[in-house]
Amino acid sequence: MKKVLYAVVVIVGLLGAAWAADTWARGQAVETIRAAAAESTGADPEVTVTGFPFLTQLAAGEMDLVEVTIAEMSLAGVRFEGVQLEARGVATDPPHRIAALTATGLVPIAEVNRLFGEASNLDAEVVVDGDAVALTGEVLGLELAISFLLEPADAGITLVPDAVSVAGRSLDISALGGWMSALSAEVTLPIELPEGMRLAAVEPAPGGVLVRVEGMDVIPEPAMFR
Repeated sequence: MKKVLYAVVVIVGLLGAAWAADTWARGQAVETIRAAAAESTGADPEVTVTGFPFLTQLAAGEMDLVEVTIAEMSLAGVRFEGVQLEARGVATDPPHRIAALTATGLVPIAEVNRLFGEASNLDAEVVVDGDAVALTGEVLGLELAISFLLEPADAGITLVPDAVSVAGRSLDISALGGWMSALSAEVTLPIELPEGMRLAAVEPAPGGVLVRVEGMDVIPEPAMFR
């Protein structure tokens, strides 16, 4: 009986030591990732490394899942808020290749307006109205309104005019000509993504435009986060 009890005590002790070592190693990894993300983005991210045991992941040279939350950051000069990153298959050795990366974030409406102003010749304001993105302004002293459909593109977020009205009267977009044809032109808000990533989805959201980015075999590029 004593031998059985002794064996149980030894096993429990070994498991406790293994758990402590696993917890310590995970904590070190979290802090390393957090520090690297903070240096790259200038933010104070929250980092979670999942999967147990963690020591076996280190031995294999790849972390199963790393989740990062960043309140605000910039990507190639474009500001994002409420960023959520989910990285799967993260290599522990440089250049820390990520097998699959998904990220979501909000482009604030003020940033949307800045990008729109730089990409178009229209002096107007872009707003989010419920589940739609619209432009409001004046043309020849008359109230102008354009509603847009949002589409992801290789170069960024494309705003496709869906309906145009002047002084409350709807206009046929296909029939617009001359200088008014500018009202029916698509506008792309440029977003430069790291190699291996693509803009998968865009949609109106309270306070701006919500984007989802996906990528495979991505190598983090700290210079992008400025």
